[in-house]
Amino acid sequence: MKRSTILSNLTCAILLATIGCAEQTKTAILGESSNQPFLEKGSYAMWQGRWSDAAAEYTEAVALHPGDWMAQYHLGQCYMEMDNPQMASQSLAIAESLRPANTDIADLYAEALLRAGERDHLYTFLQQRAQKLQTARAWMVFAEYTMDLDDPDSAMNAINTAIAIDSGDNARPYIIAATFAERLGDDELAITRWQEAWIIEPTSPEISDALRGHGIVPGPTMTGVDDSQ
Repeated sequence: MKRSTILSNLTCAILLATIGCAEQTKTAILGESSNQPFLEKGSYAMWQGRWSDAAAEYTEAVALHPGDWMAQYHLGQCYMEMDNPQMASQSLAIAESLRPANTDIADLYAEALLRAGERDHLYTFLQQRAQKLQTARAWMVFAEYTMDLDDPDSAMNAINTAIAIDSGDNARPYIIAATFAERLGDDELAITRWQEAWIIEPTSPEISDALRGHGIVPGPTMTGVDDSQ
């Protein structure tokens, strides 16, 4: 993964440098030309579900201002709807680099990389994002994708990290950990994680049903918390 990380960082640096040069050139030639008309036409076409027309408008918008993260994001959305994840990932990579904290962009970018078959790039992107943000959500997303990529060791490490840094009021990381344990055939760990999730959300039918599926009756005798109300 180290080589992939270096290549990814180098590609991003070159891409951003190219964007900067392009914008300077366009500004010198065209002045501060607004891409707002293209954005408005693209938004209207998206609203109507005319994805190809919307993509054409957003392409014009990013040609004028490649650093417009919203135009890049919407262009990526259009390409995803047009079943072109490879092109989508290019626009979404730029949008994500400009708005790295935006979860909607990051989620769509990850989906585009998966659909485009860019498994190594996807792994590197999600791992670096989780390490940088250090949020339970980022580690959960990394965990779920790595499990789907048949890397259970990385998935378990990631979900355990999510649990360790979580505030303790969100059952989701425990639910994910429980389902991972079940997939790996570790029923004892699965029960423990389901119980921990139940303590946080004792009225959740999903959690209670999962416990009953393991032969555990959720209720006061289990943790002292009654889910019958």
